[in-house]
Amino acid sequence: MKNTPGTALFVLSPSGPIDFLQEKIGRGSMDPIRWGRRAVAVALFCWLPLLVIALLQPNPNADISFVRDIAVHVRFLLIVPILIFAEGPIGVRSRMVTGQFLESGLIGDEDAAAYEAAMRRGRSLINSWLAEFLILSLSATMVWIAVKGLLLESSSYWFERVTSDGVGLSPAGWWYLGIATPISVFLMLRWLWRCLVWCWFLARVSRMNLKLTGAHPDRMGGLGFITFHQSVFALITFAVGCAISAAFANRIIYSHAELTSYKWPIVGIAAFSVLFGVLPLLVFTPRLARTKRTAWGRYTRFGSDYVWRFEKKWMDPDGGSEEMLGSGDIQSMADLGGTFERMVEMRVFAVDRRTALSFLFAIVGPMLPLLLTMMPLRDIVSIVFKALI
Repeated sequence: MKNTPGTALFVLSPSGPIDFLQEKIGRGSMDPIRWGRRAVAVALFCWLPLLVIALLQPNPNADISFVRDIAVHVRFLLIVPILIFAEGPIGVRSRMVTGQFLESGLIGDEDAAAYEAAMRRGRSLINSWLAEFLILSLSATMVWIAVKGLLLESSSYWFERVTSDGVGLSPAGWWYLGIATPISVFLMLRWLWRCLVWCWFLARVSRMNLKLTGAHPDRMGGLGFITFHQSVFALITFAVGCAISAAFANRIIYSHAELTSYKWPIVGIAAFSVLFGVLPLLVFTPRLARTKRTAWGRYTRFGSDYVWRFEKKWMDPDGGSEEMLGSGDIQSMADLGGTFERMVEMRVFAVDRRTALSFLFAIVGPMLPLLLTMMPLRDIVSIVFKALI
């Protein structure tokens, strides 16, 4: 099955009611510059009012002031822009993957209708108004629960105000927890929903009769392009790593916690991040394993027959007297050996080391500055330098 100009591919972004609204007002575009401007605009919309209100109405009794709150600056000046800017590259990559299934011939004519139905269903899921509303409602609920927990903590924050009725929210706090934070949580949960739909789509495709081959040069039966494009989701993992690192930093600096106390949570988060990245690819494992078993039998039989004929022609004293010099049989034998080696080396897991490492570094990388709380920068640089040489 080949892609035709009329084929509507399944893409993860732009999608949803908010993106459709931006398209109607002329703000929808896959131009990286426009994505960057949109990311900066939303970040400033969330953060700048907090700065103004905090400066005009500061809370001098707060243990953690606005300027010193690492988490709030990281959330709105780094995480929010990343989550918005990621829509560009992830949208492009998802379009490439869905199109490659068609262009490469992996989807046969017998599965054409099923593939079209899967793309249509995927589009309806991520474009659903109901899904967007539920995500927004869940974001508000999570923030409300978090607010109740923050107000009960022993440390006082810049967004709190002490009144005769107890501890409440200041004007900056209402903007922070009523508007800005729900936006950041909404963006994160919306990406989680999109990733779940992407997993569903790949699982649906994996159950089709894909035209895989055991001798494909990518050593993944022809699915290597999915592994390459999957690494772009590490942008979302990096945003999560920044949020976790900023939260840990606040605890370590202002609550005198130690980084070593977060050792096992960090290990668990890193493992979950890698699993998050590679799990969508593992749905193809049964199909790849079956393809390799079939190819092994076919190439073994074909190779045995070819080698028997080769030896009959060139090794048997009673065989023909054709001149060996310049014969293509020798090169054909070498080509057969190379093809057989590719089949033997074919992976049944559509995952390579670079993809797994991209998700690992995306989640662990933002936490590396926390090492400064344990040792001087000079010692860290020395350790890295010795490891490299």
